[in-house]
Amino acid sequence: PVTNNDPASVYLIQSWIENAGDQKDTQFVITPPLFSMQGKKENTLRIINATNHQLPGDRESLFWVNVKAIPAMEKDQKNENTLQLAIISRIKMFYRPTNLVMAPEEAPAMLRFRRSGSKLTLINPTPYFITVTNMKAGNSNLPNTMVPPKGEVSVDIPHAATGDISFQTINDYGALTPRIKATMQ
Repeated sequence: PVTNNDPASVYLIQSWIENAGDQKDTQFVITPPLFSMQGKKENTLRIINATNHQLPGDRESLFWVNVKAIPAMEKDQKNENTLQLAIISRIKMFYRPTNLVMAPEEAPAMLRFRRSGSKLTLINPTPYFITVTNMKAGNSNLPNTMVPPKGEVSVDIPHAATGDISFQTINDYGALTPRIKATMQ
């Protein structure tokens, strides 16, 4: 649900879906796409699957739900110089086919790590997106990243970084998983 907790403010709410390439996408439809939100009110957005089974059946697909809140301007402020900001909330949305054979909780332990100079490549053989956070190589902190299913991503690693990799992931509920240790190849 979209909630306006301020009793005095009115917002125009605009919602849309983007694909992994940040392009508007019609494979999922949000309804209502545009509505006025009065103070102390709540409205539920519905996401309708319009993919017609065109997405891959062997892996997850990534989309982004965007919700923009545009504040209303008071009539007496129309001739004044004011700064108004529209806030966009962007939320990850995964489409997960029902026939995936492994459980999503098993995916993080299957990540592989390959070092080549100043790059560390994370290799994901699973059908799930894996969001990696709090990653370290020995005592060196590494950047957070998201590894696509059956794909790979490279991050910068300091030349002095040695030792095993340790990391956490973000699970389906948005919580951090226990720390996992892995070896660099």
